[in-house]
Amino acid sequence: MAIAIPLCAFYLALLALGTLQATPRRVDFMAFYAAGRLALEGQAAVAYDWARVQLLQADILGVPPEQVAAFLGWVNPPHFLFFVQPFAAGDYGPGWAAWVVATATLFGLAARAVLPGAGMAPSLVALATPGVLFVAVVGQNGLLVGALLGWTFAWMDRRPWAAGIALGLLTIKPQFGVILPVLLVATGRWRVFAAATATALFVMGAALVTYGPDPWWGFFGALTRNEELYLAERTDVLPRIQSVFALAYGLGAPRAAAWMLHGAMAAAVVGVVLRLWLRRPEALEEVRAAAAFAAVFLVTPFTWVYDTPALALAALFLVRAAMREGFLPAERPLLVLACVLTQAAVVLGQSSAWAPAAWLIILACAWRRDRAARVSPARIGSPSAGT
Repeated sequence: MAIAIPLCAFYLALLALGTLQATPRRVDFMAFYAAGRLALEGQAAVAYDWARVQLLQADILGVPPEQVAAFLGWVNPPHFLFFVQPFAAGDYGPGWAAWVVATATLFGLAARAVLPGAGMAPSLVALATPGVLFVAVVGQNGLLVGALLGWTFAWMDRRPWAAGIALGLLTIKPQFGVILPVLLVATGRWRVFAAATATALFVMGAALVTYGPDPWWGFFGALTRNEELYLAERTDVLPRIQSVFALAYGLGAPRAAAWMLHGAMAAAVVGVVLRLWLRRPEALEEVRAAAAFAAVFLVTPFTWVYDTPALALAALFLVRAAMREGFLPAERPLLVLACVLTQAAVVLGQSSAWAPAAWLIILACAWRRDRAARVSPARIGSPSAGT
């Protein structure tokens, strides 16, 4: 806690230096900003046209188009435009700063929901982890994704409808929703499932009514473009993708073999998580949440270093269990290691290994916590499923 406050202040200072200068850098937020500008001007479909977006980004920065040749386009579903539009109403730099502050606020509130009754400590500790710095530097959406996942699991057994709404909004990043419907159906959490489905259909329908059908065709085309840009060839960008596929492919494995290895790992992770969620008596709520967090990020082949803030929320679930039942041997340093391991991407250079290793630590800690609870049955005390 003592180091969390100065680290958060340091991150804010870096954010101010990067975003409020006369000519802010071109970072990932530029894609959000340009798409939001186009949506505000009634041209949402153009957000998926890289040639035209490139010209707009050059105009925003006041530089020749050839200086923005590297792809930095909009590849998100059309309903994500609702989130970014407000931050494109003003200038680029302040919009970037406001976006990071707003999503960091949501992330901090989600941390408090995971560990209620502890004041500001959970928020400050979560916001001091290295993944938050990565998000601030590029203006990405990892804090928003982490917040939605945190609320989903924090509220699942207490406020299932609210949890479902958070999960439905997570469709802005569809690659992170692969395993969650499976868990809901397998455990009979129908209220969460119904609320998530209704929310997803509502926001997608709202985007269809607001922007028309053309952006959806652009989005489906963008999915192919994303795969071709980042996963089809070994490029300088590949080490930033934090998946088993990217790690194996980047180390020289044939593409088919890399996919097979990723699939095998994903299947094993799903098996472990289903085991934890389907055990009777039911595993601790914190164990299920942390394990599901790990599965969300280990199953998808397409997750980046800026998606790692969620590690802090997964760790907070296990801290909550430890505060109630006592820490296991070496549990504290393992959770700290999981949260800071991605800092190796800065110290030792980019590698696809850091985040998968961190999530495997979280999964191992969740499994260990479950075994400890079963060795001491008196400690088992999980809320019943919200069926």
